[in-house]
Amino acid sequence: MHNDSEKKREITLSSVVQAAPDQVAANLADEVVILNLQDEVYYGLNPVGARIWNLLQTPRTVQEVQDILVQEYEVEPHRCYTDLLELLQKLAAKGLIKIDDRK
Repeated sequence: MHNDSEKKREITLSSVVQAAPDQVAANLADEVVILNLQDEVYYGLNPVGARIWNLLQTPRTVQEVQDILVQEYEVEPHRCYTDLLELLQKLAAKGLIKIDDRK
């Protein structure tokens, strides 16, 4: 069962996010497939999601992830943040990432 506090925790630029330990991921071309060992469900990520997933293998702040993505892709920082936050919230809701709020 997933930790409900992870699902509902607010994610901010200073939040430290990383892949949760209870999953297995595999790269398929430019995409990633993740098996959540808790619910035994597979999740797929497109190439940009795969890049984010690879960045989350090391604990990083949301700001750090956003900065890397803005450098690597032609995207405005606000749009990047909005899309990144949406993906992180989905990953957290599925128990695929851990969130640590640093103040």
